[in-house]
Parts: sequence; structure tokens; C-alpha cells
Amino acid sequence: MPVTPVSSRNRVLYLVALLLACVCVAGGVLAYLERGERADARAEQERYGAVLASARTEATALVNIDYRDPQAAIDAITAGATGEFKEQLDQGAGPLTEILEQGQATRSGKVVWAGVVAVDADSARVIVATEGTVTSTGTDQSRAENFRMQLDLERVDGDWLTSKLEFIK
Repeated sequence: MPVTPVSSRNRVLYLVALLLACVCVAGGVLAYLERGERADARAEQERYGAVLASARTEATALVNIDYRDPQAAIDAITAGATGEFKEQLDQGAGPLTEILEQGQATRSGKVVWAGVVAVDADSARVIVATEGTVTSTGTDQSRAENFRMQLDLERVDGDWLTSKLEFIK
């Protein structure tokens, strides 16, 4: 069989088909890369959210203590602690309980602002602002008590726990 020459029309169709195939491959690669970037961004947002939630929970536990059940407050604080901070809490639980019971003090408050300063896969630093009141039955007067705290958190078995806490001015 004789080979027929390729017409210019067929060459154009071949080039158009080749160009469309290249565009499809490039589009597929770009879509794949975009999907990966979105997954990374979603994971980072989830990490930020988990870090903030843990820091807020720990700060809330710290500013809500009642002399009538100091162990519940200590347990709530300790539940979100690890490392050096947890050791300090364990050592200070007895004296804290005595002070609360002697002064019949109740502290109630809330977190009004929290922001992540730094975060990576295993650690984070968060600044937290709280506002609240302290009431002592000896005086029956409430006074405002606002704190600013820096919490260092570590990821332990999938949970973000406070390893260090500093009050800041």
C-alpha cells in the first residue's frame, strides 16, 4: 500500500490535539499541586485552632477557682499541663488549697483575647488576656483581676498541653 502524504489540514488537527493534551496534563498537575497546598493550609489552620482552644481552656481554668472545691480547680488546671508546669502545680497544690480555704476566696473570669505568637508541629507559644473578679468572704467585696499570660504548649500524644506559663505585664 502506498503511503499517502499528510495533508496540511491533518497536520493542524494533530498539532491542536497535541496542544490540548499538553494543556490537560498541565492543568492536572496544577490542580494536584493546588490540592496539596490547600491540604497543608487546612492542617495549619486546624493546628492553630487546637493550640488556641487548649490555651484558652488552660487560662480559663486558671482564672476560675473556688475555695469550696479547690481540688476541682487544680484538677482542671493540671489536666492541661505537662512537664515543668505540671510539676510546679503538683508541688503547689497543697499550699494553694490552704490559702484558698483560709481566705475563702473565689476567682471567676474569662478569656477576652488569645493569639498565637509561634507554632510548629510540636510546640507553640500563645499570649492570653483574661478579665475577672476575686471575692473573699472575709470582705464580701469583689475586686477586678485581669491577667496577661504567655503559655508555652507542647504536643503530647496528640494533645496540646501547657509546659510553661508566665504572667506578663
